[in-house]
Amino acid sequence: MNLEIILVGIVVGIANFASRFGPFFVIQKFQQDSQKRGALWLKIALGSIGIAAISSMLVVATLPPLLETPNKSFAMLVGFIVLTGLYFKYKKIVPATLTAAVTYGLIYTYVPFSF
Repeated sequence: MNLEIILVGIVVGIANFASRFGPFFVIQKFQQDSQKRGALWLKIALGSIGIAAISSMLVVATLPPLLETPNKSFAMLVGFIVLTGLYFKYKKIVPATLTAAVTYGLIYTYVPFSF
């Protein structure tokens, strides 16, 4: 794997973590209740790390195919739109992911034009 792709993934992960964790850090600094703060602090940190890790893996997984075949970015865009739309409509990630993967594969294989 290319070092640039790894660095992009790390930068995206750090930026995503900071953007998710930063506002809660500021809120907690102004909160006076120290007993409640410990448990909430851990939940916020773990939740932020999970989202940042998923975003970083998404960037690292999608960047190499886009660099190799930029003409097929339309298929990836449609796959992300299908995934997002189905997930927000039904709140079930497995069927949304499988449907988006099939959609991506069909468009990648059979749609001859690119953007």
